[in-house]
Amino acid sequence: MSQGTSGSTKLMLIVWALAMIFIGFKALNAPSSDSSHSETMVDNTVLERIKPVGEVRIDNNTQVASAESVETEERSGEEIYNSKCAGCHTSGVMGAPKYASLEDWAPRVDLGLEKLTLSAIAGKGGMPARGTCMDCSDNEIKVTVQYILDSLE
Repeated sequence: MSQGTSGSTKLMLIVWALAMIFIGFKALNAPSSDSSHSETMVDNTVLERIKPVGEVRIDNNTQVASAESVETEERSGEEIYNSKCAGCHTSGVMGAPKYASLEDWAPRVDLGLEKLTLSAIAGKGGMPARGTCMDCSDNEIKVTVQYILDSLE
């Protein structure tokens, strides 16, 4: 019986010795307390790999365009008519009164410049609001209506 006990004791000592060797080996190969250095190295390589391709630079000296800061030069009635109105008013598309045609404009002339301007701003019949000149100011529309009326003389 003592022989069976001594065999198990030897086996337990061998297992204990192997466990101690394994634990010691792990302790020796474990990263030192200065592991922050290796983590920094990894972090730097990751940062280098994912860095942005370009950068945005904001210059405080550059002036940004806004409605208040940009003063546009007012266009003439002729310019606006030729670029925005002539498509319909030259040929009379959709019942548009033709340019320089007293016959077409006669019923409208008596309304006066102000009412014709308001009609052009609001739209009338097949003409959309502001005609096709969405970037025209009210005054530019008025100047354009006056240009059309002047063609009747």
